[in-house]
Amino acid sequence: MHFAGFFLKVAAIALLLINPAFSENSTPSDYPVYKDGKLTIPRVDTDAQTGNYQKVEFQFDNSTNSWKLINYIETKVSPESTAYQEKVEVIIVDSSPLQVFLKINGYLGSCNFFQQINQKLKGSKFEVVLHVGPNPFPPDIACTANAVFFEKIIPLEVYGLPAGTYEYQVGEHTGSFSLNKDNNL
Repeated sequence: MHFAGFFLKVAAIALLLINPAFSENSTPSDYPVYKDGKLTIPRVDTDAQTGNYQKVEFQFDNSTNSWKLINYIETKVSPESTAYQEKVEVIIVDSSPLQVFLKINGYLGSCNFFQQINQKLKGSKFEVVLHVGPNPFPPDIACTANAVFFEKIIPLEVYGLPAGTYEYQVGEHTGSFSLNKDNNL
């Protein structure tokens, strides 16, 4: 019986590791990369917006011993370039440490696609931004005007947080959840 319980735990962990909800924000490109004198930072938050700048690239200049900004993408969130979030639900997995997810359902224009999904903890409030971009395909490939249903499950970075009540904001949706004890091993 002990072996069966152990096997189930290992199988559950393996499924979690290959689950797209977990892999969405955990690819190596989510971390700064330094290669051949070039530093790439996947996202830069500002006070105004989480993930305001993306794919920021600096090149090291040996002659001046300094960094030069060579490229970046500014991703201003505007009402016409966002997904319509119909429902946001908090899912708390009773494990040790606790895991907290936001399940987001809504609609996205078929001419748009999800880029980065960023979160930032500001005080006790998680700000989650779903960056939406235009159709990545060549202009001669048409898209319809229909809205497409989407569901995203976003893991919130709650490990190491002290006990307390935390808020979240996804677009116009806000809510809260509580950690009854410090969330660490």
